[in-house]
Amino acid sequence: MIRILLFSVSLIVLFTFLNLYVNETYQNIPRSTEENKGTAQDISIRAYGKSGFEWTLKGKSLSIEGRDVMLSNALMQTDKERIEADRAFINRDTLRGYVEGNVELFGEDFYARTERAELDLKEGKVWGDGYILLREGSKETTGTGFQVQLRPLKIIIKKAKVRMG
Repeated sequence: MIRILLFSVSLIVLFTFLNLYVNETYQNIPRSTEENKGTAQDISIRAYGKSGFEWTLKGKSLSIEGRDVMLSNALMQTDKERIEADRAFINRDTLRGYVEGNVELFGEDFYARTERAELDLKEGKVWGDGYILLREGSKETTGTGFQVQLRPLKIIIKKAKVRMG
């Protein structure tokens, strides 16, 4: 009986020292996490959406946290359209997100400027609730709230004021 008790106590002491040794030895090894984080400079990425959209996303710097990407000095372009902004935040899985700061949209037949816009690169849609300036040839339209479908081109501006140039 005493032998079994001493053997049990010996095992407990042995495993305690083994646990301390392992923890001390491996405490400086970086642990892997579920989320990916990183930063890169002067980046170019390709993304593919529906209806033949092939986007090239460029930025001065790119930060990744999990499935979300943040581009600074962002440029997103297809063969016919271009979106520029100070910052772009896009989910890598859905290709949805938003752009903010000096947002400019360039198309074959139009130019638009706003401060913030939501976007869906797969569908080729851009929308927002803020002020927008739209130029189509000599016509200039301003308003608050907008929706832009890039292909086929369809632009809806709420509270629109049109000025012919």
